[in-house]
Amino acid sequence: MLTISGLKNFYFLPHFHDMRCGYARIMEIIRISYHRNPYKGDVFFFMSKNERTVRMLMYERHAFHVHSCTFAKGYHFMKIKIEDEKSVYQVDWKDLVAILESPVVKEIRIKECNS
Repeated sequence: MLTISGLKNFYFLPHFHDMRCGYARIMEIIRISYHRNPYKGDVFFFMSKNERTVRMLMYERHAFHVHSCTFAKGYHFMKIKIEDEKSVYQVDWKDLVAILESPVVKEIRIKECNS
């Protein structure tokens, strides 16, 4: 079970969008491409291109934890605005909670009222 709290370091990987990867491949990408040590207990998260799925990965107590969350059609996660081009961004706990718990409606469909 993925148990996260504000005591962890959270890192967003803005240029990684592949939701097909398993934990071993994700850990390898974090280590080689992003030059981070995924075995320190930090939480790494990334978002699909359509912003409907977020995956988080953490290594803790000799186990790999991968958590995935996908919104239903018509909703997506809050867009993360990037100010400068970095490969990894550290994110505060409160900001991660806002991203995960605040779905954004892509569109609202209304029907014509028949009077």
